[in-house]
Amino acid sequence: MRSAATLVIVAVAVLVQATAVNRVQFDWGPGPDLVVAALVAVALTATPAAAAGAGFAAGLAMDLLPPAEHPVGRYALVLCVAAYLVALLRANTGSPGAVGSPPSAWTGIGTTAAVSLGVGLGYAAVGLVMGDPRVSLGATTAAVGVGTLLTTLVSPLVTVPLLWVRNAFTESEFATIQGPTGLGGW
Repeated sequence: MRSAATLVIVAVAVLVQATAVNRVQFDWGPGPDLVVAALVAVALTATPAAAAGAGFAAGLAMDLLPPAEHPVGRYALVLCVAAYLVALLRANTGSPGAVGSPPSAWTGIGTTAAVSLGVGLGYAAVGLVMGDPRVSLGATTAAVGVGTLLTTLVSPLVTVPLLWVRNAFTESEFATIQGPTGLGGW
């Protein structure tokens, strides 16, 4: 059931980002990144491989949906690595949510801020390596700063409820069913 919830969460976040947020022209630059906020909720409650898969799928969808004005795969790479690292750090550091207790709302908000900053800087770094003429120190600083701030501000409305939804579902619907342990029991 958790896999279906992940698919719905990522698909809705990508569609809302592509159809609503990216189409609005803000005076201050970029808008909030709902895909990053949703991926943080997935990464904090999933295995590293599942988080990387969700990040890659969301990034590839954002790369292909209009108004994409960058090479395909750029956002997919950055979101895949970011989601993988969040899930890996959560699983290996013993932070809340790693040993069975769900991550707190403050963990979700703080992680969203850190991931938003990392995704913005990573996206700019990949653009710099690929020779994107729009990447400059001033433009990157302003865009990443504003994007991180806005994504952090919407995280209580996106990340925290999605954490609750993800924690409501178990990994397997049959996780609590005990069956025979030996071959003779069947």
